[in-house]
Amino acid sequence: MIVRPLTQEDGPALADFEARRLPEGRTGRTGPAALGFFARSGHSFVAEEDGLRGFVLAQPLWQGDRATVLATRLLADGPETARALLAALTKSAHDAAAYEVALLADPESPLAEAARAQGFVAGPRLYARVLGRRRDPRGVLE
Repeated sequence: MIVRPLTQEDGPALADFEARRLPEGRTGRTGPAALGFFARSGHSFVAEEDGLRGFVLAQPLWQGDRATVLATRLLADGPETARALLAALTKSAHDAAAYEVALLADPESPLAEAARAQGFVAGPRLYARVLGRRRDPRGVLE
């Protein structure tokens, strides 16, 4: 398996990969504007082996006293791919002197299991409120 940095040219493959894994009626986060942003972040990667196997979208955040790399989206076809993407993300954060990596994941998901295998520990749940046009009337974050 090859894990490499995300580029904007990955857009169609990522959108297709994401669309096949989302519940009916949900929209993804792999539009051109998002991909342009995440491709420049230095912390977003794709995994390939006979085609796309997964991707992680992440960005650095400054929290006033430390830098954190936040993975806002990780989709993988299995735990091995998730572990490979998390390893690349962790290395990129370390190389950038951001010694904290955060990941949003359901504690019961295979993604959380892969994160624990990579040394991530569970923290408090994240609460979010979306304002304006991005708010879905069903209460689903888009």
